[in-house]
Amino acid sequence: MKKTIVCILIFLFCGNFSFSQNLLPLVWKISFNDTVKAQNPKKIIDTWQEVNLLLSWERQGYFGRQGKCCLANDFIIPGKYQDSAFALNIALQCNVQGIYINGNYIGGNLPNQFWSQRDAKTVIEIPKEYLRLGDKNRIEIFASELSYTGGISHNYCSISPLNASKKSDVKIVISKGDHVFNTNEALVTLKYKALQNGVLTFCIKNDFHETLVQKSFEVLSRDSTITINLKKNKIKPGFYECTAIMQDIGYSGDAQWFAVSPEKIDCKTETVSGFKEYWDNSLLELHKIHPEFKMRKVDSLSIGSRQGYIIEMKSLGNLTIRGYYFVPRTPGKHPALLHLPGYGDGFQNINSFIKSTENVIELALCVRGHGISADVFNPGFDIPGIWGYKLCSEQENAYRGIYMDCVRAVEFLLDRSEVDPSHIGVMGGSQGGGLALATAGLCKNKIAACAYFDPFPCDIKDFINIRTICKTEIRNNLKYYNNSCSLEQAMHVQDLIDTKGFANWIICPVYFASSLFDDDCPPHIGFATYNKIKTTKQYKIYPNDSHLGESDYYKGFMAFFKKQFKF
Repeated sequence: MKKTIVCILIFLFCGNFSFSQNLLPLVWKISFNDTVKAQNPKKIIDTWQEVNLLLSWERQGYFGRQGKCCLANDFIIPGKYQDSAFALNIALQCNVQGIYINGNYIGGNLPNQFWSQRDAKTVIEIPKEYLRLGDKNRIEIFASELSYTGGISHNYCSISPLNASKKSDVKIVISKGDHVFNTNEALVTLKYKALQNGVLTFCIKNDFHETLVQKSFEVLSRDSTITINLKKNKIKPGFYECTAIMQDIGYSGDAQWFAVSPEKIDCKTETVSGFKEYWDNSLLELHKIHPEFKMRKVDSLSIGSRQGYIIEMKSLGNLTIRGYYFVPRTPGKHPALLHLPGYGDGFQNINSFIKSTENVIELALCVRGHGISADVFNPGFDIPGIWGYKLCSEQENAYRGIYMDCVRAVEFLLDRSEVDPSHIGVMGGSQGGGLALATAGLCKNKIAACAYFDPFPCDIKDFINIRTICKTEIRNNLKYYNNSCSLEQAMHVQDLIDTKGFANWIICPVYFASSLFDDDCPPHIGFATYNKIKTTKQYKIYPNDSHLGESDYYKGFMAFFKKQFKF
């Protein structure tokens, strides 16, 4: 075989190549079965599933534990580029093992860079003899471990001529800054720049993956706009994914989300019968266990304006639970904030607590299985993980104990003389958001304010129909336990630990933050709970954020607590 010279460059947005029109369609085919290296470039891919690079893997039901996969696409090189050299520009959030064009290897061994340089791209110059001008070509990418993304796709893959600088483009413009409309006022504008006449396809789906709008528009070779008034569509309260793909010389696209009257979402699933009795009995069991509160000052945690401690307490099942406790050096009683952890978070990075100059007590609690409380209970976070741990058991599932850990932490704060018992707040995001809701509900008037970000586990029956990969996760957890109960029985346990059930119990002021691109804990489930809360409440939506909270919702939390507690 003729030896191929491959040029690979890693660059950020200021690279040496000026990339023009992308000749690759944005919608690819994907298979987790046909993953043999490209020996037959004419293999049938029509029956494979589709994957849109504008959307995250998770939104489309794909995730890393599915193993190896092959991504394939067909494309045509227009005759106008007969004198051009071409390059592949790639940034896929997965491990890329090999890339083939028409059966010819052009590069590979590209690791996932989502957690390091997610905007970095690899450039591979394509030998001209590997391409068929004016005819169909095929690119195949063999990959593994589709990466977690939080909801925003950073996937990019283009083939472009190197001697052309012009580029077509399309953007979705939402007329409201926070992307939140009242019912029947939604207005969307498509701004495009076409290099030749073509077609622009626009699609709207609700968060349950149902298509509401599918339109195609002819576009002319110019810069222009298309305004889409959705009043006639009578769109119901909820969350909506928009995608726009334009094909002129090549392909360009965009994805956005908007919300319609989220405070009017009417969740169909009701609190399961026996919910109150279940948690009343859990509290009775907790209170039979002596807490044995302990504190140990740690010099490395006490280098700033507050003194730092590691605390211990006994919780449900007589397990020892720990946390990091920070107390201002100023005298007198102080407001206290209870921080609750996200899934898998053990507050490993506590520098922000150490460096903080806020005149408020903060307790970062490591619930069982997390951080410094994982020594006696540690099912991990894969299979079965915390969520799947003994998921068939009403009494032994992990969250029954975890919610009691949070209650015990509130009791610890109430036991401390330096804490102002009338100013205890609770906060968290993701799993921490669910724990904040559960704590505020279970502790009622002991909590003076609650702030949460897209919560889990919450509104589970709707949740698994939006984040469809979680249905697979539940089935895998059942398989781990040899299917010791049915899916229906497992879902009954999920109903008992569903933090939406605590909404009516919350009596303190509430602040809710949500990201429209959140795939982990979609905004629908947070609002399903928010809309059932009867007390003073407010929400803030971050229209361009994912589950990673790129705009730092924590700042909003602290502003809320400062207003409530005046510290």
